[in-house]
Amino acid sequence: MMETQFAQFESVIENGVIRVPERFIATFPSAVTVTIVHTNAARNRFKPKSKAKPSCIDEFPAVLDTKGWKFDREEANGRR
Repeated sequence: MMETQFAQFESVIENGVIRVPERFIATFPSAVTVTIVHTNAARNRFKPKSKAKPSCIDEFPAVLDTKGWKFDREEANGRR
């Protein structure tokens, strides 16, 4: 079974040539498989839904109305 080696680095395409860092040249053979990913596309893949961030806990919207709820710790833990 053939072992697959993997390296990830950022580079620039100049005149159709992708420069490989020196530290990888001795590690890899002369024939390799190349996958190209646009740097900005990879970094911007996860965008926040909103730029407005609450600055404190009081500014978070209420998801559940818990007024009137009774919590009995003994009952919740089955100690009765």
